[in-house]
Amino acid sequence: MKKLGIITSIAAFTAFNLSAADLSATFVDDIWKKSAVPNTEVCSNFNTKPGATPSIALENIPDNATKIVLKFSDETFKGMRDGGHGVIAYTIAKNSKALTIPSVKGETFDLPKGFSSEIAHRAEKFGKTPGAYLAPCSGGKGNTYSVLIKAMDGDKILDATSLTLGTF
Repeated sequence: MKKLGIITSIAAFTAFNLSAADLSATFVDDIWKKSAVPNTEVCSNFNTKPGATPSIALENIPDNATKIVLKFSDETFKGMRDGGHGVIAYTIAKNSKALTIPSVKGETFDLPKGFSSEIAHRAEKFGKTPGAYLAPCSGGKGNTYSVLIKAMDGDKILDATSLTLGTF
């Protein structure tokens, strides 16, 4: 009898998980769908202009989410992990199920409508131009860059996912 109870519990749990949708994120532009960060989207130290964030398509946004927070990091360099490349927020309409977050130019605080800087990038101490976001800037040393994407209602995290931007 115990086995039947465990199987029933597993089946109920599995059915619940199959019906629950998790926040999902994908890159909109093909240039971000490779293992390397696009050469056009790195910092101004290694490019003719500051790079920008990728456009990101989101699906299965939880009910009551009012903003999407994007936390950009260099996973290889300790000083730039955990949002070191900036944390920006994008305001959304409540109960949006899917949307595309537009690209944001780096090395500036002049953000498009709907965006706000939660935490500026930390590379100013390394001589980089201040701003809300700093594009990958390792100079091609093979560092891995990522973005943590959180669906929020105020200060409450409703769901989260992440994407690897690539290596540079």
